[in-house]
Amino acid sequence: MTARQAFDLYQAGRPAEAAALCERLVRDDPGAIAAWHVLGVSRLALGLTVEALEALDGALALDPARSGVLSARAAALVALERFEEALPACAAALAADPDNPPVLNAQGVALRRLGRPVEALSAYDRALVLSPGFGDALSNLGAALTDLGRFDEALAAHDRACVAAPRDPKTLANRAALLTLLGRPVEAARDLEAVVALDPRHPRALGDLLHVRRQACDWRDDATLRRAVRSELEAGRPAISPFAALSVFDDPALHRACAALVAPPPVAAPSWPERSPAARIRVAYLSADLHDHATARLMAGMLEAHDRARFEILALSYGPDLGGALRGRIDAAFERRIDVRRMSDAAVAALARELGVDIVVDLKGYTQDGRPGILAHRAAPIQVSWLGYPGTLAAPYADYVIADAVVLPPGAEADWSEAVVRLPLYQPNDALAEPDGPPPTRAEEGLPDDAFVFACLNNPAKITPEVFAAWMAVLDAAPGSVLWLYEGGPGVVDNLRGEAERAGIDPGRLVFARPVPPARHLARQGLADLMMDTWPYGAHTTASDALRMGVPLLTLPGRSFASRVGAGLLTALELPELIAPDAQAYVAEAARLAGDHVALEGLKTRLDKALRETSAFDPAAFARGLERAFEAMVRLRAAGSAARSFDIDPL
Repeated sequence: MTARQAFDLYQAGRPAEAAALCERLVRDDPGAIAAWHVLGVSRLALGLTVEALEALDGALALDPARSGVLSARAAALVALERFEEALPACAAALAADPDNPPVLNAQGVALRRLGRPVEALSAYDRALVLSPGFGDALSNLGAALTDLGRFDEALAAHDRACVAAPRDPKTLANRAALLTLLGRPVEAARDLEAVVALDPRHPRALGDLLHVRRQACDWRDDATLRRAVRSELEAGRPAISPFAALSVFDDPALHRACAALVAPPPVAAPSWPERSPAARIRVAYLSADLHDHATARLMAGMLEAHDRARFEILALSYGPDLGGALRGRIDAAFERRIDVRRMSDAAVAALARELGVDIVVDLKGYTQDGRPGILAHRAAPIQVSWLGYPGTLAAPYADYVIADAVVLPPGAEADWSEAVVRLPLYQPNDALAEPDGPPPTRAEEGLPDDAFVFACLNNPAKITPEVFAAWMAVLDAAPGSVLWLYEGGPGVVDNLRGEAERAGIDPGRLVFARPVPPARHLARQGLADLMMDTWPYGAHTTASDALRMGVPLLTLPGRSFASRVGAGLLTALELPELIAPDAQAYVAEAARLAGDHVALEGLKTRLDKALRETSAFDPAAFARGLERAFEAMVRLRAAGSAARSFDIDPL
């Protein structure tokens, strides 16, 4: 048997046999360079990337200039996400073979992942000049253009990739991801349906299909898809993104398993210099959302209230520069805002270490645009997950999660990799303020003046078949009432009206709120009589908005953090009767309040009093509690203690 025969097996799509043959060949003759080469590419085809790299390095030790080995080695380093090493490997391969489209594509991937998308475009363009129908390069070109906000060009690149490889699941899934980002879930669903038909176990395909259909409130096969996703997760396969899983399952253990499947591997932690106990604690907030975004609207007052005598507050921002009043306000609250959009995860972590950051607070987690890889590279000796992603990161480099006793009750810690720090309230809120200008009228929003208005202005993706069934039961029990919903993207209105009709409810009783600027959206919430929460992913910022505007919120908490934020707010505002124990009680309480004007007005009076007298909407009080938590974290580390859970009591 010879290396040529092994190569023929590899070419015939039998890499396991090729690898087994080559292992015998190199055992018998360690100088058999061709056998080392075929062993490397065969292992690469089998997904044994570390072992492939070992074989390729063995070949290069015998012939450092062997072109095919250099190319395969570059591909292996990219597959291992060792991008800093991949770039010189690509350069060496291109020096030996300048017109190699796969290596140019690998170079583009490494450049993009290192935060250099413009240079990546050049590499992809060169690959496509040489091979115009190279599907991977076209898809990767689309990803780089997306990074640069050139969405029309990105979609055109993905369209070309799908023409070049119409039955490639990865290519179709890549286009679906962009369509989802662009708010076109119906089109994304068509691509994902094709992916599932071609390969039901393509990573995340089942979960992505479920998620994009839910964005359009298209519940075809919803229960079947849920069962399939759960089965895949329980088998240890990545069937859904961690963020999407929060809105599908009320199961913290499953959320942790899902997150663990995608958590970036940890990089060895550096040795940390001893900090002076007299120095201010340097805190860096890490986010893509430090502009006019829900997270920033919650945090603005708290950031402004940080005690500058005890804390130095930095922003490591990798989001877009959208300008605007809130962006200016947020910038003024930081002593320094550093734009790290074009830096790799490793480079951002290194920058934070150079700056002497004591605590990094990750505000994104596994949400869209999140970069947990920065934490994986150990940006600071203390790393905290908070606010953006209401679930565990399931990673050893996330030391703490910020919570409260309602959203993450005592006894629930086993489903979290982080130590739990419980503040008096998990969610910060900006200070109460008088609205700008007159409030909108019901007529302007298409609402009847004399009807009881139930409302849910959450993202429609949070509406599940079970939640909608409960709402239809409420409308049936409260004649003449209407349900006011956010219209979201394409498909939502038609699908929900169809579901209402099938439930025996006049579709005209559903009123849809169009997209408007944030200030107008906040002001119009006061037109509702009762806000109706969703589950298992409930309202967070939207809950605060409703309560701020004096509208009671009815919620049904489950076991998961994402389902319990509304209950945490209501507990802080001393309105526990609005926390339903089950769906039957939720329906009954909603119907009761629709028919009892006195009871509803009593709740509104109590809510108004609590808004003014409790600390739930006091950002300065929140900042003091968070700062006490930061100080406790620093003290524990200075004492040589590992991160451990603790509570911060109200002042």
